[in-house]
Amino acid sequence: MKVLSAKTIAEMVDGRLNGPESIMVSHISTDTRNMEKNSLFVAISGERFDGHDFAEQAVQNGAVLVLALEGKNIPDTVPAIFVPDTIKALGKLASAYRDMFDIPVIAVTGSVGKTSTKDMIASILSTHFKVHKTKGNFNNEIGVPLSVLEMDETHEVAVFELGMRGFGEISELSGIVKPDIAVITNVGISHIERLGSRQNILKAKLEILDGLKKNGTVILNGDDELLSGLRGLLPYKTLFYGINEGQDIWACDLSSQGEEGVNFTIQTQTSEMELFIPAPGIHNVYNALAGIAVAQTLNLSEAEIREGLMSFSSSRLRMNIEVKNGIKFINDSYNAAPSSMKAALDVLCEIGKGKRKWAVLGDMLELGEWAEEAHKEIGRLVSMMSIDYLVGIGSLARWYIKGAEENKGNKTTPILFASISDAKPYIKTLMQEGDVLLFKGSRRMNLDILVQELL
Repeated sequence: MKVLSAKTIAEMVDGRLNGPESIMVSHISTDTRNMEKNSLFVAISGERFDGHDFAEQAVQNGAVLVLALEGKNIPDTVPAIFVPDTIKALGKLASAYRDMFDIPVIAVTGSVGKTSTKDMIASILSTHFKVHKTKGNFNNEIGVPLSVLEMDETHEVAVFELGMRGFGEISELSGIVKPDIAVITNVGISHIERLGSRQNILKAKLEILDGLKKNGTVILNGDDELLSGLRGLLPYKTLFYGINEGQDIWACDLSSQGEEGVNFTIQTQTSEMELFIPAPGIHNVYNALAGIAVAQTLNLSEAEIREGLMSFSSSRLRMNIEVKNGIKFINDSYNAAPSSMKAALDVLCEIGKGKRKWAVLGDMLELGEWAEEAHKEIGRLVSMMSIDYLVGIGSLARWYIKGAEENKGNKTTPILFASISDAKPYIKTLMQEGDVLLFKGSRRMNLDILVQELL
């Protein structure tokens, strides 16, 4: 972070400063437990805690300034800037701070694959630029501003992930990061419980354009039926990518190498490249295509793209493969939606070819009235793929089992458990050397804990 004075920060957030204008801030935090010296502590009032109660603790831990709600009782000995809303003020601060950088900024959103695509883009661009990117999935109204405020003078390009739960959220985040390039990975049914339809989800995702520079570029998954319908409709340069013909950046001749990765060829209007991604699953080709589209927009060479793909490694909990006693554990437990669930099952079948395969699946949440049919569809797919064991965990997982049982001739053994603690003894007893186990479900199902306990 660039060093800012208390006076400058107060002006950026339109706040009232109670303390010396000359205080200098070089870090920012919302958590007293990871406070660094010379930090601005942003006090946030949550459902279970109030950051204002920790203002003095923040100063003891290294903070030199506190951003607080007007009317809160902050000791006079604690230098503070008072504002009507600390989360809104954090966004204002990040937006003004973003304006201090004249570098390309890429924003990524979508129903599935945001983090992996963000990481893929950053991996490719890092062969040419000093890249700043969102840590993990810091993609909300707190995480995005904090990520923006971590930029410093050394960064030459930035990649931010934008998430949402409802209308207006991506618009606000896009207005903060002000992207030069906007990427939408797909429009699925995650959050359909809140938004009602895929068309509404598309509308919410398109809010990423609200902050896009006038001469910006939009990069879309052309294989997505809703995104492909935007051809010729956007007032920006638009590039479509996919594995179906007719895309601006088209992947063909895909060849899975199991857990080693995927070989493929890409064709554009001006070039053709044979490439390899060291990550399992055809879905990673889509992530790569988005990254290649960004790279070509920023004029990277074929050699840089190739090197960036080869150095890609996925984030923790996303398709991590670990082996113990000859048993492979595919941990893809970060989150789940129907499209990402299907992609994970494809990887399970690729890696588990000729071996006993387990699909350990937790609930897919926030699907509303789509939940029953979406879970049944995955259950049917598991049985069609002849996966040996289907272990459903959670209240919605019963529909996985129902779907699998619709296939009367299936070779899948389906079983339902209420929790990971109930499922653990069953899996532990029956798994054996040579088995391949996939763990996938919504984050709140805590399947990563089950994986670690089994390991």
